[in-house]
Amino acid sequence: MRMKQENSSVQAVDRALQLLQLVGESKDPISIVDLAEKSGMNRTTVWRLIGTLENHGFIERDPLTKGYLLGYAANRLAAQAPQYGSLIRRARKSMEQLREETQETVLLSVPKHLGTLTIDQIDPANSVRVAHYVNAFLPLHCTSNGKVLLSTFSEDELNFFLEQPLESMTPDTITDPKLLREEIERVKKLGYATVIGELDVNENGISAPIYDKRHVLVAFISVCGPNFRFTEEKVLACTKYLFAAARDIAEHLQ
Repeated sequence: MRMKQENSSVQAVDRALQLLQLVGESKDPISIVDLAEKSGMNRTTVWRLIGTLENHGFIERDPLTKGYLLGYAANRLAAQAPQYGSLIRRARKSMEQLREETQETVLLSVPKHLGTLTIDQIDPANSVRVAHYVNAFLPLHCTSNGKVLLSTFSEDELNFFLEQPLESMTPDTITDPKLLREEIERVKKLGYATVIGELDVNENGISAPIYDKRHVLVAFISVCGPNFRFTEEKVLACTKYLFAAARDIAEHLQ
C-alpha cells in the first residue's frame, strides 16, 4: 500500500508538470478541454491538477477567454534563476571537448529577435584568437549562427527580413537578398552554416543548431578562428565534431 501511494504521488507530479508545460507552450490561453486532449488525461484529472497549480500561483485563469496562462509564481522562479545558467552548465563539457578537437574558439549562442546573443565562449591556448563575443548581439546575415536561424524562418518571415537593408560589415558580407536566400537554402540542406570573413575580415566560423526534445531551436554551437589558421578547408573539416557536440548538448537538455 505504501509503495502504491508513492507511485501515485510521482504520477500526480508528472501529470501536473506535463500540464504546466502545455500551458507554458501555448501561445494563447488554453482551455481545460484542450489540455485534456493534448495530455491524454480525462477532464476530471485535469481539473484537479489545474486547480492545485492555480492555488499555488503557477497558472492563472484568463478572465476573458477562461483559458489558462502561466502565473506569477512560474515567472518569479524563472526571474530568480540566471537566464542562461542551466544551458551553459549543460553545454560546457561538450564545448570543452569541441575546443580540444578543433583547437579554436567555441561559442554558445541563443536566438533573439532578428539577431543572436552569445552567452558563453571558450578560447584555445593559442595567443592569436577571435574577439570576445560573450553578451554580444550579432546580426543574422553575416554570422554562421545567424544564417542557421534564418534557415528556420517561414517564407513570410524570410521575405520580411530580406526586404530590410543589409549592412555590409566587410567586402565579403552577403547583402544581395537573392544571394543570401540561396545561401540559406544551402544551410537548410547541409544542416550547418559558415562565414568566411563576412562579419570580420580576419575571422572564419561555422555553426550548427541545437534543438530540444520538442524540436524547438534553443541554441547554436559555433567554432571560430583567425582566417590565417582556421582556413575554409579547416572550417569544413570540423563539421563532424560540431555535429557531435550539438547532439551531445541536445541530449543533456532532455
